[in-house]
Amino acid sequence: MSAKQNRPATVTLAAILHFAIALAFASIPLIGLVYGADVQAAAEAEVARQGQDPDLLAANGLAFDEHGVAIWAPFTIAAAIAALGFVLVAGKRFGRVLSFIVLPLVLAGNALIMASNATAAAKVQALFDASDDAAVRSLDAAAILDAAFAAYPAWLPALEGVRLAVVIAGCVLGVVLLALRPARAYFRKS
Repeated sequence: MSAKQNRPATVTLAAILHFAIALAFASIPLIGLVYGADVQAAAEAEVARQGQDPDLLAANGLAFDEHGVAIWAPFTIAAAIAALGFVLVAGKRFGRVLSFIVLPLVLAGNALIMASNATAAAKVQALFDASDDAAVRSLDAAAILDAAFAAYPAWLPALEGVRLAVVIAGCVLGVVLLALRPARAYFRKS
């Protein structure tokens, strides 16, 4: 019999969780790609509403449309997690070992992302306040971020909640499933 036929349900479920985590990781930047121009326009409109030149954001390196690291990092992480899921499906022992390392790192990274998002307004306001430009110092970061967030679809908070739940539950359950006796025995044989 092949290893695929003997794969225990715990390993199959752990691999499926890897794919779900990968999809969750890619979901928010994908939304950012789709709605990024609208979000940027909303932020610039708020800057104009505050009586300042909308180009102040770009001139100070602040962009709300998704690009660069904000795009390639989550997609790279998602691809790596999905690839690890395929390694588990293939029955490769190193996939289990890597999962024990990667899943906790993903969980910790996700916690850092959530903490950073929670303090975004304060960080942006501190950036504005430290500027040499009086026009930038006059900007209300919270209002700009609120305007930018309002440009996203109304269902985004629900997606963020699902994403958070999938990443947390998937990482924890993935490690637990791979630590169970059937998974240990399966990877010992392969």
